[in-house]
Amino acid sequence: MNTLFLEPHDVLYLRGNKLFGDAGAHGEALMPPWPSMAAGAIRSRLMAENQTIESLADFRLTHFGLAQRKADGSAEPLWPLPADLIVNSETLDNATYFQPIPLENGIASSYALPLLPVFAADKPSKPEGGLWLNREGIAAWLSGSPIKASHLIRASQLWATDPRLGIALDAEKRSAADGKIYTTETIALAKDVGFITASSGHTQQLANGDLLRLGGDGRAATVHAITLNTPETDWDRIEKEGRFRLLLTTPGIFADGWQPEGISAELVAAAVSRAETISGWDLLTGKPKAAQRIAPTGSVFWFECHDKLVDLQALKNLVDNGLVLNDASRRAEGFNHCRIAPWA
Repeated sequence: MNTLFLEPHDVLYLRGNKLFGDAGAHGEALMPPWPSMAAGAIRSRLMAENQTIESLADFRLTHFGLAQRKADGSAEPLWPLPADLIVNSETLDNATYFQPIPLENGIASSYALPLLPVFAADKPSKPEGGLWLNREGIAAWLSGSPIKASHLIRASQLWATDPRLGIALDAEKRSAADGKIYTTETIALAKDVGFITASSGHTQQLANGDLLRLGGDGRAATVHAITLNTPETDWDRIEKEGRFRLLLTTPGIFADGWQPEGISAELVAAAVSRAETISGWDLLTGKPKAAQRIAPTGSVFWFECHDKLVDLQALKNLVDNGLVLNDASRRAEGFNHCRIAPWA
């Protein structure tokens, strides 16, 4: 496995799936980007090292996420705030887990699962957005422990948006086209903030100091070989309690829309943000990729095993290999990765 820290040299164009091209249009950046961005960048760099399409047939992105490089050369993984957590204080000192509970008699709902994730509060308030977990926060989430203010990082500490003005060109006149001015957002990552990736299925390894093209316009990023050190799950507690939470660490593509497949336990509750759509361009075939709905990164699902024993090995395989995904190309791009933890 080739584990890398990708350190951008410049702002990044991280486009989503929204139409863009009308006069006065504004292109929003997608942060965090889809893992396919990193998969494409790494494969392109490997092909520049004389790897062939055939030799990369088994390529697979096995990890993707934001990270912060430390002075000792290690990298601290960073997660967007999981959907089962809410923080509604500017001081970030009251992070609370949603608790799945059965609906009271007489309450009708279109919610499809037996337990509803509920947040109990003394008074209504607006939740804080744009929060991320540092390594200590990840460890706390994986153990179901309280999340403290010291576990949280604001997105503004990790990156800033940098709007850019553009003008379309008239191909015949070879000059600026009339009335076709547009803006697009770029992402300027903070110092020592980048992306950590891991990939398998290739013999050629990228090394320290290698450069690759990242995101739109192919902005340069330096490769740093690094060790991935993510906190471990409390598997003994899951086995004892017979239930667990599942977190999407990359977007999920499921046949049933938002429900994960291939898990030998009952899905009893879910906290899933609004569905997103992915597509893209297939350079190999010269055609657009099919548009697909995805469950966003950070979505959380609660499972119970009831009278069955927990199959810990099967759950560990999900963490290592990802959730069921029949689309081989999307699987190679790193979708459907997850982590598992006890109930909070």
